[in-house]
Amino acid sequence: MSHKPLVVDWKGLRRLGWNISRAHTWRMMFDPDYADNRFPRCHKLGSHRNSRPYWRVAEVLAYFEAHGLAVVADWEAL
Repeated sequence: MSHKPLVVDWKGLRRLGWNISRAHTWRMMFDPDYADNRFPRCHKLGSHRNSRPYWRVAEVLAYFEAHGLAVVADWEAL
C-alpha cells in the first residue's frame, strides 16, 4: 500500500515547492495567454462555490517535471 498523497490543497502545493501566488496560479490555469504554459486545473471537493480546491499530485508533479521545476525532497511527508 502506498502512503503517497493522491491530492493536495493549496498548502500542499506550497509544500511541494510551488512559490507562486494564488492569483497568478489561477491565471496560469484559466487565462488563454498562458495556453502553452498551462498549470493543471484544480477540482473542488464539494458542489458549493466556496468548496476547497485541490489538485491531483500526479498532474502537478508532471507539470513540475515538464517545466524543470524542483520538487522538495520530502514531498511525501505532506
